[in-house]
Amino acid sequence: MTGILEKYSDRSLWYRAAEKYLLRKRYYKDGNQNPRGVNVMESDWDTLIVLDACRYDSFNKYKPDYWPSALPVRSRAANTSTFYLRNFDGDHSDTVVVTANPRTTQLRGGAFHDIIPVFEDDWDEDRGTVMPDVMAERTIEAHEMYPDKRILAHWIQPHYPFVGTSSFETHAFDDDAVFLKIQRGNVDPDEARHAYEECLQTTLPYVEDVVEAVSGKIVVSADHGNAFGESPPGWPLPVYGHPQGVLMNELVTVPWMEVVNGERRTITSGQRTRTEASTDVEERLQDLGYRT
Repeated sequence: MTGILEKYSDRSLWYRAAEKYLLRKRYYKDGNQNPRGVNVMESDWDTLIVLDACRYDSFNKYKPDYWPSALPVRSRAANTSTFYLRNFDGDHSDTVVVTANPRTTQLRGGAFHDIIPVFEDDWDEDRGTVMPDVMAERTIEAHEMYPDKRILAHWIQPHYPFVGTSSFETHAFDDDAVFLKIQRGNVDPDEARHAYEECLQTTLPYVEDVVEAVSGKIVVSADHGNAFGESPPGWPLPVYGHPQGVLMNELVTVPWMEVVNGERRTITSGQRTRTEASTDVEERLQDLGYRT
């Protein structure tokens, strides 16, 4: 009996139930009902760097001063899985995907010229992620290997686990996602937000390295944002993280920063290849705080 009482006194269970059965039901919108959402594959770029869960306001706050301010654009999704579903239909044989996110196994490998699964070979077991310096190296390598292809690089940061100088770095939250701990009252949301922003500050210099190293039109954006206690209009509870299908501003307003470095690259389509992931994707996703 005590165990049952303890289980149902866990505030995160009530948050999750409200999220699943009330919040999503009330605010969920299919991507096809989001005409303002930008289709990233139909947009004009030679290199697209996707920062996972990067808020528009945080990006502009910490970007290098000499970069232009990012424009606020509307993502087609509030989480990565739906972002892939809503953007990557069709033939993209002119594009190479370099990815740190295990969710990329959802992509149809044959739709792209190549998919480079960085999360397979360069996963940091201690930190439970792919570090940003590694993604910078692998993104630049992809440009050298495929000079006539568009490069889409999906980085993990600033998504949890947060890397940087904070005491909250990586697995300081044990095995539970940080946002569950916030809901339980075990983590101060302001401290988690600070760790998230430290993570972004740690990451952006490596993004800067890529922007300086490659030629053509470079866009830095995000698949979705992240909520830290905001609520959509009319919803009485704070929202944390990025619950699927909830198209509130903090989750779907993302940065879109453009830089042209030298001459535009000449992009050609090529033979499509299929790359199959061989690692334990479920384990990688759990490291990133997903409930699988």
